Amino acid sequence: MPYRNIDIDESIIIKNKIPLLVYDQQWKKLFDNSDNKDIISAKEKLIEAIMKKDQLEREEVKLKKDKTHAMKMILGISNSINNENKIENVDLLEKYKNKIESINERLDEISFELEKLYQEIRTLNFNLLKATVYYGYKDIKKKEKKLKKVNEELELIRERIKLLINEKYDCEEWINSAYSFLHGMLGRDEIERLDEKILEE
Repeated sequence: MPYRNIDIDESIIIKNKIPLLVYDQQWKKLFDNSDNKDIISAKEKLIEAIMKKDQLEREEVKLKKDKTHAMKMILGISNSINNENKIENVDLLEKYKNKIESINERLDEISFELEKLYQEIRTLNFNLLKATVYYGYKDIKKKEKKLKKVNEELELIRERIKLLINEKYDCEEWINSAYSFLHGMLGRDEIERLDEKILEE
């Protein structure tokens, strides 16, 4: 079953306040370096849409500043024409009126484009969530199998360690008891002499 067919209620994004996944630290830690082609594709499309949105928002901010400046200029020029009789400024007034008209048209376009982009980003983020859930669950199952094998292997190693520790204690106990017995029978000096002689053989 392709991940797109996975049945997740889209309202869950709003209800659970799911952020843009590409900015979420936990998501990045788990899936940012995923080699899954669907996750990579969904992530790239989302990042591209976010970059477009950011670019348009920056343009919108600049245009609003330009519009404010143009409106101030119109007020100043209107004042110079009406109160100071500077008729020569009429062309300048027209220029700034045209500029505002042009800015307003572009702001309307940006507003429309942004509205579409916000919806597109929500959809792309939802697609990335679906791909993450689908392949995340598959990876969980793979890693659970691997973990089971690792735990079984660890259990075998633990058992082997237990046997080796018992063997170690048995050897140490026997050595100590044997030395103690021989020491008691022959005395320290004789044991040391025999120790050297036997070890040389």
